[in-house]
Amino acid sequence: MTFTPHGKHLIAGEWVAGEGTFLSEPAHGPAHAFGLGSVALVDRAAQAAEAAFWSFGWSSRAERAALLRAIADEIEARAAQITEIGCQETGLPEARLNGERGRTTGQLRLFADHIEQGAYLDRRHDAALPDRQPLPRPEIRMIQRPIGPVAVFGASNFPLAFSTAGGDTAAALAAGCPVVVKGHSAHPGTGEIVAEAIHAAITAQGVHPGVFSLIQGGNRKVGEALVTHPVIKAVGFTGSLAGGRALFDLCAARVARRCGGTGRTDRTGLVGQSDHGGGAVLHQPRHCGGDGRSGAGLGRGGAGGAGGGWGAGDADRRDRAGLCGGARPGGRHAGGSIAFDAGLRPAAGHAAGVQGAGGRLAR
Repeated sequence: MTFTPHGKHLIAGEWVAGEGTFLSEPAHGPAHAFGLGSVALVDRAAQAAEAAFWSFGWSSRAERAALLRAIADEIEARAAQITEIGCQETGLPEARLNGERGRTTGQLRLFADHIEQGAYLDRRHDAALPDRQPLPRPEIRMIQRPIGPVAVFGASNFPLAFSTAGGDTAAALAAGCPVVVKGHSAHPGTGEIVAEAIHAAITAQGVHPGVFSLIQGGNRKVGEALVTHPVIKAVGFTGSLAGGRALFDLCAARVARRCGGTGRTDRTGLVGQSDHGGGAVLHQPRHCGGDGRSGAGLGRGGAGGAGGGWGAGDADRRDRAGLCGGARPGGRHAGGSIAFDAGLRPAAGHAAGVQGAGGRLAR
């Protein structure tokens, strides 16, 4: 059965029309109208992702693995339709699209298997030394934790494996990070049907709808708004050097604003920056002070490194109680190390530092 796009954005489980439209430009077959993205839609999707993080970021590995496998199953259930519209929009041959779809579902299942094994959590435990001189050492535990909402940019030349449900999305979801995808205008219909598959899996698994949103392209302001939105903590991008540089500059400007233009250290943590291939990776570490406020910074890491790269979460539900004094429930930290003694108080003299996209949380 032929798939006919409705041209709407998927925002936290709701299909939403844009304020304007743009026409797709398929290699062959009919063109379709799609809603233009907007800054308002970005904010709506980002806020929904932030709300979803407080449950999804502390979900069990088994729950996230089940979601990833369900997405793969839903994509395969739409195999013929995905191939048909993908070929129309991109001009790629059927065999290529079938192979790329297999790669996409294989990635999803690979990450499901990976997080179930648990080795990526990099758990570490230093026992307390109460008799150590000149000062006792508290018990210290470290584990990889999710960083928060992630933005993913679809790639023009890989409509499946590097786009809506591609490697960056799979990595983020595996780690416990909600995702906001900016669809590529070269294949908006393909992005829409894959988003339908993700939405169906989320609904079937009973996951918070804010875990995934798709905003169609057609407007450069969408990408700029995503990268600069304060709740977005990482960006996965595959594309041109010029596009990657533009995103990187936006990331750097965002950090400079938060750090008084110094690009070094502010009162809440270290700041660094890195690029990822031809693109940019934004990391905004959060670590809690006595009042639960968060700091910001760029940290080294790669968008596609699902395990440690994204700072994946685990099944330890005790984290829901909060680890940072007056912080919000499930006290969040990413991109640095914070040590806590057995009473869940920050250990004296332990400096926070940027450790990559995920960071290590010690408690």
